[in-house]
Amino acid sequence: MTIGIPKALYYYQYGVLWESFFTELGCNTVVSDNTNEAIFQNGARDSVSECCLPTKAYIGHVRSLITRCEYILSPYAAKESGGKAICTRFWGIGDALRHTYQNVKLLEYAIYENNLKAQYSSFFHMGKVLGKKPRLIRHAYEAAAEAQHNHDIKLEKAQNNLIPSNRLKIMLAGRPYVMHDPYISEPVINILSELECTIFFSNRFDKKNALNHSADISPRLYWTASREAVGAIAAHKKNMDGILMLTVFPCAQDALACEMATRVVKDIPIALITLDGLQGEAGLQTRIESFIEIVNERKAYGNGKRTTGHFVPSHG
Repeated sequence: MTIGIPKALYYYQYGVLWESFFTELGCNTVVSDNTNEAIFQNGARDSVSECCLPTKAYIGHVRSLITRCEYILSPYAAKESGGKAICTRFWGIGDALRHTYQNVKLLEYAIYENNLKAQYSSFFHMGKVLGKKPRLIRHAYEAAAEAQHNHDIKLEKAQNNLIPSNRLKIMLAGRPYVMHDPYISEPVINILSELECTIFFSNRFDKKNALNHSADISPRLYWTASREAVGAIAAHKKNMDGILMLTVFPCAQDALACEMATRVVKDIPIALITLDGLQGEAGLQTRIESFIEIVNERKAYGNGKRTTGHFVPSHG
């Protein structure tokens, strides 16, 4: 039996967990390709115009898997599964897929971020749907959870090891499926790399620590992903030279969180980059290069190597 896994949205948080779980159950897995123009355009045609770029890409990934597997994994987050602080589009993503692709066979499970017992029950249900025995399901889940944990710790340690770098340190802050989907974020990452910056990702710092620090920027920020991003900024800005907040059009939650962060954070250069899949890279490069010039100017000023007659404010 082959399980299709769309390489979009929560794949960038739980991909190791999913692949390991199904492999331990004895299933084959097929992960869709990296998002590309064809996948995105197919998803855009099959979705409503109000959907954000990552959701359109996700629908395109599902379409690319329909003929390649028996089931397609479709995680969702409902209020009852602890998803009240997660984008509402993830509450009914399975229903949207069933109405879009009539013959699709979905393997659905509810995402529980802070309730391990409920998360195990959700995976146990998937195992039963696949006809697996309880003992094997439990073993598969425990092995997969450990693999995901080890993967996360490895990425966190590798990033922390970069903090002493003498190069310009820029944090990308945003949702994992925006920062790590190459189709969406690669132009930004490539430009920063060409400018010889060391890049940090907000989701590769300790999540609990970030959530605790989110109140430093706003004690009432509702959405979990937004709290993680702004919390990482608050917790680690002292080690950074600049912050780029990445968001996609038309994400309402990020519109609020990013505006709040850029207004509140005044002691480090911070800028907002909104991506929609339509912008030309020339304009994007100009914006990022200008931001890096501000960061370099401010850093030189702080080191006593002032290059102009004017101080550049931290907020651009």
